[in-house]
Amino acid sequence: MKFGCILASALLFGAHALPSFSKDLLFVTTNWNKAETEEVRVIDPENGQIRVLWAGGAELDAVVSPDGTRLYVNYVVVGKGNGVAIVDIATGAVLKMFETPQLIRWILPSHPAMAVSDDGRWLYLLKTNYAAGSYDYFLVTFDTRESRFLSGERPISSCPGARIVAVPGDANALVLCGGRNATGLAGENFVLRLQHFAYGQLDPMGRTLYLAAYDGTLRAVDLVSHEVTQTSQDAPLRYRRIMPASGSMSPDGRLWCLPIKIPANGEQGIEQILVFDTQAMSMTSVITPAGPFSGLALSSDGRRLYASQSDLQPIMVIDTETRRTIRTLAVGAQPSILFVAKTP
Repeated sequence: MKFGCILASALLFGAHALPSFSKDLLFVTTNWNKAETEEVRVIDPENGQIRVLWAGGAELDAVVSPDGTRLYVNYVVVGKGNGVAIVDIATGAVLKMFETPQLIRWILPSHPAMAVSDDGRWLYLLKTNYAAGSYDYFLVTFDTRESRFLSGERPISSCPGARIVAVPGDANALVLCGGRNATGLAGENFVLRLQHFAYGQLDPMGRTLYLAAYDGTLRAVDLVSHEVTQTSQDAPLRYRRIMPASGSMSPDGRLWCLPIKIPANGEQGIEQILVFDTQAMSMTSVITPAGPFSGLALSSDGRRLYASQSDLQPIMVIDTETRRTIRTLAVGAQPSILFVAKTP
């Protein structure tokens, strides 16, 4: 498939009249790594209405600007290379396409590998550096206003589980790294290393970074000093496998919803959601959805959780107050990355 074919396909969707949407939009990538069938779909969670924002390429990665106006899609075209497309969410029109170096991408992803700044100007990506090592990368920054990459790729060595976090500041991002070689919490310019690091989430104010570790503990880290300010008294995540997700912290930063899998004596795992109080640094409740899930996203008002069922295709809608699955949303394809954005 050629870049031009992808553009023509996407523009075709933008040429049709589009339905109106409610406050929240639910974005989902579908059919990961299935040749010529991958798409980025947007769903109205109130009425289940679906439209396609992007079709084409393979191994899709996607993220939305904080103001909910732009979709950024990273894709692979076999034999051609990597590219990123910028799509206007309201009209479906493709605003720009540009080629990129080989970027990091997850296998069967449930969360984006890219990140975008709060003002929507800076798009952060990790370029692979396989010549140096399988966990070596370069952090690259794309200026969406001037449509160019900033000069000076920033190298990152030995960074298992790499995750980009967009932090306040001009062209500023933090890369979280784990691995057995990390000793405690170590900060080095734009890289933060934590032994047994599994997942991280920045609070809505952009001041505190919450980290979940494979040893079962959770920690709060001051974003300026890179010092641990709080640690959970118990280890609520011990013996549980954390499943990374998108946007799972409440709007006020008080509650953090962590999707986990519990091993069950070799039998099928049980997927649950641990609700963690970031002020008390303790677990407050456990949500057990009606079925297994892979991706997780939280509504902008914190009242609904959306959990994607990659094998079964629908997305479960969970009431966060009653902790019950209240309905499902049809996707019509296998969902992968899942996230919520507000309508402008």
